[in-house]
Amino acid sequence: METAKFCTQCGETLPSGAKHCPHCGAEVTVVQTPVPGEVERPVPPSPPVPQQTPSAGPYGTPSSPQTSPYGGSGTVPQGTYSVPPPAAGVYRAGSQQKAMTAQRAPSRKRLGGGALTLIAGIIMLAMHALVLEGGLTASNIGVDLSIIVCGFLMLFARGGLSVALAFVASLAVSAVDAMLLWAVFVAISAGGSSGIAAFLSSGAWVSVVAMVVVLVGFLVALVSLFRHS
Repeated sequence: METAKFCTQCGETLPSGAKHCPHCGAEVTVVQTPVPGEVERPVPPSPPVPQQTPSAGPYGTPSSPQTSPYGGSGTVPQGTYSVPPPAAGVYRAGSQQKAMTAQRAPSRKRLGGGALTLIAGIIMLAMHALVLEGGLTASNIGVDLSIIVCGFLMLFARGGLSVALAFVASLAVSAVDAMLLWAVFVAISAGGSSGIAAFLSSGAWVSVVAMVVVLVGFLVALVSLFRHS
């Protein structure tokens, strides 16, 4: 910072670099004085900001600064509004109650083989109506519709009386189906090789396969009836 020089004898301002005062001729003795208005003043340090230690809540949860719901900010102790956890016995009692309810719920037995029986009945009805000549007779239609109805009963039977009725219907249909299969077997055996060729060429073998599927459906229903729930 540049400072002004003054003469020690007359007090006048000296030019820069002068060795004698131009006013009184005295030898210059330098006395440096800061120029008014350019004196640097030390800036006092700002006082330290005290740090607040967060207080612990009633359950050991430290409080943290949060925004107040009414405006402004402040320290809201979180522990004040926390709810103590319920006792462990509450969860244990609830789990035991659910387990007991599940054990008391009765299981409804279902009957298997319904889908097989239903599909076989539809195939037999289609073969008698569309493929086989002279197959659309009252007896054939009655057997085919009985198999279809039996398949529906087996599919939707749920426990108790409905399962028993569906099983009896499956037993009756399977008995009729077995007799028809035996009649077909006897007719093919009597015709020999020519009878077998005629049987295969006429497409009647599809109906025979469907009749075998009906018997398989009955066996599945029998197994599911005695199977443990």
